[in-house]
Amino acid sequence: MAPIVAVQRATKQLTFEGLAIDFKLDAKVLKLLMDSEIADLEEFRFYFTEEKDVDLFVATDKDLKDADAKIQVARLRRAWASVRQTAERLETKNTISTAAELDDLLSEVDLRSVKINFWKRYKMKYPAEITPCDQIISRCFREVEKRLLTVYDVWKVRSLKHQVTTSRKRKQVGDGLYTFEEENYMEPNHSAGAYLARLHTYLLALAVTGAVKLPQAPNEETFGSDSVAFVAAPWDVLQAYHFRAAESAAAIPEGSRAAWLEKTDLAERAVWVSTFRDGEETIGNVIKRTMDRRGAHWDPPAAPTAENRRQQWTAAEEYGSRNRNAKPPNNAAGRDTKGKGKGAGGQLAKNNLRPGSVATSFQDGKRLCPDYQRGECKTKAMQCTKGMHKCAKVNSKGRVCGISHHGAHQCRAK
Repeated sequence: MAPIVAVQRATKQLTFEGLAIDFKLDAKVLKLLMDSEIADLEEFRFYFTEEKDVDLFVATDKDLKDADAKIQVARLRRAWASVRQTAERLETKNTISTAAELDDLLSEVDLRSVKINFWKRYKMKYPAEITPCDQIISRCFREVEKRLLTVYDVWKVRSLKHQVTTSRKRKQVGDGLYTFEEENYMEPNHSAGAYLARLHTYLLALAVTGAVKLPQAPNEETFGSDSVAFVAAPWDVLQAYHFRAAESAAAIPEGSRAAWLEKTDLAERAVWVSTFRDGEETIGNVIKRTMDRRGAHWDPPAAPTAENRRQQWTAAEEYGSRNRNAKPPNNAAGRDTKGKGKGAGGQLAKNNLRPGSVATSFQDGKRLCPDYQRGECKTKAMQCTKGMHKCAKVNSKGRVCGISHHGAHQCRAK
């Protein structure tokens, strides 16, 4: 027989009348409950500390005697135990057990069902390198179903290829407690490209679990219909998020691209979590609406204007001219400052320039294009008539940067 679950209703009277019907409590016991200070099931749960308190509560009605009193005590005990167990089960479900169950695999039937739903809607199949593994699909399914979405670490996303080529070893960490470690696992290359690839797999897992048709969806889906009205997590919305991330990241300098991409993505997905957990919208609708509201956060930082670059160049030249004839500092380490040591990309400049200044040539006489240092040279090549297209900024060690692909106005060398 299925256990009876007490239900909290709109008023005290409706709540305890329902309790009396569910557990067959006598009208006299119902009157005791109504006359007491107990306002709802939560207070009823903590009103008694042990079963003998229930006996004393029923005994306050002198009309209940012998067999009638015993049966009513038993029924009220059962109602009290049911309310306690239901509340404890809900608390456990929303805390420890839920957190532990998020990573548990779905049954084979459920896994196959969500994958079939995705294929029926999109008629698409991806290679194993892109297809999400069963674990991430199971986690996304439970997070969306229980409205417990998290800002999942993209670097932990695994593909189906990883699942079938990597073995897991069980390790005991306590009495009846085990963890699983992946053997021969290599840390990923933390580049922007690797981040985007794993983000794509994570978004695909959300689309796979959210391909089921919504109960309130219109009967007919015509060309141009809003996909969020038909399924929980439309793949076109999730792809739009990925395409925007890739396009915006491409406009960021390579050195800071990965960090900027991860920071911006985490901030956006944090908004997904707070909105989805606290509302009733589908995850697809949350993502689409958040993209519209936070689009400006994905705009790359504005590049310096020509006037700003000119001012930076003028200040660097002035600094260099003031310090060009200054006596070099003592070399505490005994290093020969007149040597021909090389910097990151080029040799020491002819003149004894100070950090932050801009050289005009390398020591071997090769000139450096001054227009390229300001970002104003129109020639798209490794050099022009004015000199080589290499960075001429002098770093803190007195060495010319010498790297191609950027001029002194963009150099971050210190």
